[in-house]
Amino acid sequence: MKDNIKQLLIDNKIINPNDVVEYYHKVRDRDDIKVLKCIRSGVIFLSADKIDDNYYKNKTQFSDFDEVKRKIALKNKYEDDYRRFKQFNKLIKNKSYLDIGTGLGGILDLMKKCTREIAAVEPRSELRNILSKKYLIYESIDEIPPQKKFDIITLFHVFEHILNPIVTLKKIFYLMNEGGKLIIEVPHARDALLSFYELESFKKFTFWSEHLILHTRESLSIFLRNSGFNKFNIFGFQRYPLANHLYWLAKGEPRGHIKWQEFNSKELKNAYEDILQKLDLTDTLIAVVEK
Repeated sequence: MKDNIKQLLIDNKIINPNDVVEYYHKVRDRDDIKVLKCIRSGVIFLSADKIDDNYYKNKTQFSDFDEVKRKIALKNKYEDDYRRFKQFNKLIKNKSYLDIGTGLGGILDLMKKCTREIAAVEPRSELRNILSKKYLIYESIDEIPPQKKFDIITLFHVFEHILNPIVTLKKIFYLMNEGGKLIIEVPHARDALLSFYELESFKKFTFWSEHLILHTRESLSIFLRNSGFNKFNIFGFQRYPLANHLYWLAKGEPRGHIKWQEFNSKELKNAYEDILQKLDLTDTLIAVVEK
């Protein structure tokens, strides 16, 4: 395994190696990868990576996958898919749209109602084979014809999986029409459960060998600028409500927003999110980038 991630962050002047400490001793699926943190920048990253160009192409998650199984699996993703649809459908309306790392394609099912043209990138063949019956699906960005351009491109919790993010962003830049927009949604290194509550149970649960970097606003900004993007807005967003955090604090387990729904009032949710926004402790960062 290589330390490509650390070198990437050093090369882009995001971290100083003298400021890097061990933050957690392992990731949930491997004992031989440590989680590191730059105490100056706040960026969290893995000590080594096991990702290569064929990793996701060879990854299998579902057996005998078909449209019925896809719809069943989509039920667990629907809340996020629908939220993204509501959040961005006006921006995407009547535009040519590309979703990179589309997974089960739930966002495609929702956005197809309002887009002029829709396509996606999905490296996993088991998913691509099903989606290609309904949509134009590419295996990789490199498969997209150079003359093909898009008005809107999205990466929803995909960017943190990419081993060569600068190279990928530069390729995306050339796929965009002038005035086009790129939307990136990533986990936040300053997530309150990590940086404020410092929950051991959450660290054990959330760190994963596929999440190579957890960004701050500053690190995401540097990646964008170093890829040719100069016009962007990065803001915090809270995916999981107060009930989820209360359950983590009390039980050390996820899905509290499902199990303790009596704490899911809109007023509590909004008030808690406002506090996290002000303290820059949201679990998610969203960048809206213009070419």
